[in-house]
Amino acid sequence: MKSEAIALANYFVDLAKRDNKPLRQWGLMKRVYITYGFYLALYDKSILDPTVDRVEAWDKGPVITTVQEQFKYYKGDITGKASIGDETPELTDNSVKAVADMVWKRYTGYTDQQLVDLLHREGTPWSLCYRKGANATIPDLYTKTYYLKIVENLRARKANEQ
Repeated sequence: MKSEAIALANYFVDLAKRDNKPLRQWGLMKRVYITYGFYLALYDKSILDPTVDRVEAWDKGPVITTVQEQFKYYKGDITGKASIGDETPELTDNSVKAVADMVWKRYTGYTDQQLVDLLHREGTPWSLCYRKGANATIPDLYTKTYYLKIVENLRARKANEQ
């Protein structure tokens, strides 16, 4: 599967515009990472291309480097989509869209700092890999394992409600 990281980021820009919600660089990057994590857990495959997309543990949490590179100049609200050359990548995979929609709905009320704090908790993939200033790689397996636990907990909670 080709990398959908930039297309996914652009999809979140569209969702923010549609819902008239602010979206800043760190909030965008965290939502893209969370979507990647849930997608790994639910579909057992990555939306990222390992030849270009790296997931790294930065001071402010997990970062997908291609998304950071494309949106790093936005200091306030993101007002435009990222382009690569003459192309503006658009998300076409409906399963990725479904996961992104779930993430948008679930985390739309979170501030950038709340998302950073959420991803800094003990036991997160970031907490297992972070070393100050090292920008260490976060392996897919760590992210998948972490989000599988969240999915299992959500399913158990839903089963108990029925």
